[in-house]
Amino acid sequence: MFFFILTLSAIFCGLLCASRAARADGCDDAENKLNIPNPSIVLVSSGTTDPRDVKDIMHVESKIKMAFPCYDTHLSFTSREIRQIWRERAQDLNFKKFFPQIDERFYEVKNVLTTLALIQETGPRLILVQSLQLIDCPEYLDLCNLVDSLRLIKSVDRRSIPFPWLGLGSPAMGKGEGQRENLYKVSEALSSLFEEAKAKQAIVVLVTDRVGGVNPEVYRRLEEVLYFAYHVEVFIGIPQARDGFKVVWEKMDQKNASPGPIILAPLSLMVGEEARDDLAGEKEDSWANLFQAKGFTVFARLDGLGGSDSFASIFVDSLKRLEDVVSHRYTSV
Repeated sequence: MFFFILTLSAIFCGLLCASRAARADGCDDAENKLNIPNPSIVLVSSGTTDPRDVKDIMHVESKIKMAFPCYDTHLSFTSREIRQIWRERAQDLNFKKFFPQIDERFYEVKNVLTTLALIQETGPRLILVQSLQLIDCPEYLDLCNLVDSLRLIKSVDRRSIPFPWLGLGSPAMGKGEGQRENLYKVSEALSSLFEEAKAKQAIVVLVTDRVGGVNPEVYRRLEEVLYFAYHVEVFIGIPQARDGFKVVWEKMDQKNASPGPIILAPLSLMVGEEARDDLAGEKEDSWANLFQAKGFTVFARLDGLGGSDSFASIFVDSLKRLEDVVSHRYTSV
């Protein structure tokens, strides 16, 4: 009898400690708008092969985990080539030894469809998909089509619908009516860069990542927001566009920009080895060398926006709005 009571006491204490631990980290199975256990967030990017960029993705994820403590988080890369490189690196012991800080999930990262299917394998659940793209580029639109298609899958038995609680958040710069507000948030994330420009009396040139098929109008709006926020001349270049540097230089020439200091920086979540080389590499046609050839003093700042708390908060806000939308959409399911 004594041992039976002792066993019951141990079980009760274990359950009590587990309950307290769950409350301590802010997580409860029912602590989401739909009261669905084990909800998930999937963070989607094109991916990176540069180990220096891993910290940017991880920083964004850490801020999202703090805001959504009872959600599982998953990473997904849309680029097949980048996923293949990471799978090959999983077998490279020297690489793993040299970069021990890299999360093991990078070596097993999958595409969006596979990631969603594996999450759903244990049963339907709330899944919030968040793109880490800056704008609604073709890659983001493809993601929209995928999520919409999965969300609309029907079943004779409603309990067998595979993705009843699925939604997609907005890109960092927003879209539609909410875009202006998001542009102000991006502007805030760039504050340290522009404060440095003020101190140096420098022009700021921001260069986007190599995403094709984008509407340059959104970047023109961001230029306006940045100028009125900081009163610093700013020009945004799109390297994927034809003659990207030439277009920026023509705009600078129209404003009679005289040789002086320039702060050159990427406008992207993470930079990547190729982008770093394009911006400030040793090759003759890097943006830094082209500006120097025209008499400017270039200060290259090659960190991605992913390391900024302000920038990460944009995705947190997007996911909070998405959770509300999914909650209202599916409360009857």
